[in-house]
Amino acid sequence: MSFALVFFAAPAVAQEATVQGRVRDDEGAAVSGVLVTVARDSAVVAGTDTDPLGSFRISSLSLGTYTLRVFGLGYAEHTEQLVLEPEGTINLEVVLARQAIELQGISIEAAATRERMRFEELGGATVRELNRAELRAVPGVAEADPIRAVEVLPGVVSTSDFSSSFHVRGGSQDQNLILLDGVPIFSPFHLGGLFSVFNVDLIDRVELQSGGFSAEHGGRVSSVLEIESDAGEGPFRVDAGVSLLSSRAAVGGLVPSSVASALGQSSIRYRVSARRSYFDVLAKPFLEFPYHLTDFQALVEAWSPSGDRFSITAYSGRDVLALTSVDDPDFPLRLDWDWGNDLLGFRWTRPRAGGGSLDIRANVSRYGTGLGFPDFADTEFTSRIQQGQLRVDFDTRPTAQLSVQLGTSLERLSYRNRFATGGTVFGDGNGTGSLLGSYVQTRWSRPREWLIVAGLRFDGWRPDPGAWIAAVSPRLAVKRFFAGGDAAFKVAAGRYTQFLHSVRDEELPLGLDIWVLAGDRAPQVRSNQLQVGVEGYRDIDWFWSVEAYVRSFDGVVTLNLQDDPNTDLDDLLRGSGLSYGTDFLLRKETGALTGWVALSLLKAERTFPDPLALGRPEVTYPPIFDRRVDLDVVVQLPVVWGWDAGFRWNFGTGIPYTRATGSYAYFSPRFVGEGRLDWSDDDDAVGAYGVVLGDRNAERYPIYHRLDVSLRRTSVKSWGTITPYINLLNVYNRRNPLFYFYEYDATPPLRTGVSMFPLLPTFGLEATF
Repeated sequence: MSFALVFFAAPAVAQEATVQGRVRDDEGAAVSGVLVTVARDSAVVAGTDTDPLGSFRISSLSLGTYTLRVFGLGYAEHTEQLVLEPEGTINLEVVLARQAIELQGISIEAAATRERMRFEELGGATVRELNRAELRAVPGVAEADPIRAVEVLPGVVSTSDFSSSFHVRGGSQDQNLILLDGVPIFSPFHLGGLFSVFNVDLIDRVELQSGGFSAEHGGRVSSVLEIESDAGEGPFRVDAGVSLLSSRAAVGGLVPSSVASALGQSSIRYRVSARRSYFDVLAKPFLEFPYHLTDFQALVEAWSPSGDRFSITAYSGRDVLALTSVDDPDFPLRLDWDWGNDLLGFRWTRPRAGGGSLDIRANVSRYGTGLGFPDFADTEFTSRIQQGQLRVDFDTRPTAQLSVQLGTSLERLSYRNRFATGGTVFGDGNGTGSLLGSYVQTRWSRPREWLIVAGLRFDGWRPDPGAWIAAVSPRLAVKRFFAGGDAAFKVAAGRYTQFLHSVRDEELPLGLDIWVLAGDRAPQVRSNQLQVGVEGYRDIDWFWSVEAYVRSFDGVVTLNLQDDPNTDLDDLLRGSGLSYGTDFLLRKETGALTGWVALSLLKAERTFPDPLALGRPEVTYPPIFDRRVDLDVVVQLPVVWGWDAGFRWNFGTGIPYTRATGSYAYFSPRFVGEGRLDWSDDDDAVGAYGVVLGDRNAERYPIYHRLDVSLRRTSVKSWGTITPYINLLNVYNRRNPLFYFYEYDATPPLRTGVSMFPLLPTFGLEATF
């Protein structure tokens, strides 16, 4: 059977019928992403996949007898005969039984067909998805990392091996909206950004919307990264792992049915994970290194007899570096540094017949850091930001071709950044803000011909200090299919608004975000964006895409190096930005060998007043993430003796930096009496050296390239599975420069550099019970 042709809609006739319903497992939970097809005389005439609530709807079917087929990975196939009558709608409740062994043919068919359906159902937005298997196959630092894996997608740029912060199509790292089960999370990184806070054992999928995202998303202007937790399959299960970085465990299962029934639910699932590093433990016999990280993440999901879904998501993580606990009295730098995130979210989703839902969310998220130097007059710096959100979304589908979605949200944000030393407060920036966001959008489709998504978003922002800001953001996406539905031309345009900034210096390899809200201290960010592309399939094996874009940014900020310490609100400079480029993607989706090639061409620039020049003229320069060419080649395939391999080769042109072109000596004249000064150039008279800088970011580091390899071998035991793995980063030990040092007091002047990761082998072990 050819699954490249399963999506032709049945021709419209005078009398038509509809098949709709829900798909659940044998424990009462909805089954999302399974395939539902209807066939006549063994020929598939229409199909769809179930939404997150297990609902499906197939319309415009001519009358007669059909065979309904429902199948998905991990479930036994369900088939039944249907007789469609005039002007009728058949409502079905399908229960799928679990199937312990996945048949290879069904796996390939389901995976490939689901990706094809995404191609036909997504509008002009640019959406890329990585499932858990792909996340594990991408080589990581000690263990799989969902955010570092995003770097292999087109349009995404990373500037350093030591930071998992990412930039999308010329946007800064604070312009990415990161959601964990729909809950915003700030700065989700450990060890100054070296890796993310997410435990891949608890992740189901990661989806990056790198452009053209719809009106339901507000608050950021560059991209939306959605990370969805896995509620598990029901039976009690333990996933554990040990790496050079940490030990972790995830436990999941079903709440007893008697307890679920007492709470009015068909089933209740839970998964809880914990992780802790052991740098401090392993290093103790040799040296004191009092640093550790901890993560705790949990998901509880309940399904009611009527199909309602209730979920609770929680996360708490901390990094602690306590150098004040070092016993050595001669230790040169005694400090306490900690940072971390906390979030809690509740979600209730009620399905509607034939698709659509009512979705209500309430959540709170906060991030904070504290840095103290007790030996330096009790110098301390603290920074925090927190957000509370109440949100309602309503999705209705009056016809098979038309859906309408609308929603509103109320958010409350606050921040505080404080610097004090010797009992004196030198900086204390703080503020609050309330955001009312509302949107409406409609989606109209004619299968394999047209797909149009139009939306309008309104955001009302009330900062303190600051004046009321109202922002209207229209968005439109159009997709036109051709070549029999195997290819499509798409265009998307829209305006995006953001009311917060991170003032982190992105040129530092490690660092922490310091957040501020738009108002009197900082402007709002507005971005107008246009993207045009063409994409398509060759059979079910190959997907290809070419997309060009242009973005403008107004209201970006940078630090003011000449701020007045007596003025509270001049520590940031307002500027603008522009980026444009083209992204290419070629992806093989089926077979033993899978993978993709992603090529990104980018030109980005920022324009700010020059605080070091008289009159503050504007200067335009490329930001550090202006990597003109970025190429990723990712290959996943089985190799020898049951091992599976993942390869990632990354090539990128050099990122910009500001070159030091020379130096000069500061002379410190000595008073020698009778009003005379001695300007001799002996050692006592010469003070510090000054450095002459060239144009900002006018130079480029050398070309960057690196090959990473991962190897995994899963063995099935009577009690579960065991998987040893090896990650090899920078296999051929390329010395990619991180930054340069200039020593102009040497003769001749000397330039030295610090490189990024050398050849770095890591290994670990994973097990399931």
